[in-house]
Amino acid sequence: MYVVLRKDLDWPVGAQVNQACHACAAVAWEARDDPVAAAFFSEAEGQMTQHTLGASDLGQFTKLSDKLCAAGVRFRVWVEQPESVPSSLATWPRRRSEIKRLFNGVNRF
Repeated sequence: MYVVLRKDLDWPVGAQVNQACHACAAVAWEARDDPVAAAFFSEAEGQMTQHTLGASDLGQFTKLSDKLCAAGVRFRVWVEQPESVPSSLATWPRRRSEIKRLFNGVNRF
């Protein structure tokens, strides 16, 4: 599972952590009937690995969202309200080997 936060928002760390939590909770709910996600969330393999990355700005965040869409990777963008600010995204659980290449150029948070 990949989680991406926007680094340009200049929000307190706690607020950014909340955005990541919102995106992950939304993915957990949306992917609840997906067999790959179910295996991930049940820790059937003894691990739940997330990769937390940071998009430098809205442009990089949008470009990444577009790449994920084009590749058919399911994900959820969390839009903070009432500001309507896209703040984070989380992918549905997938093997790193399947989607890592899509995150080239996006650094760790």
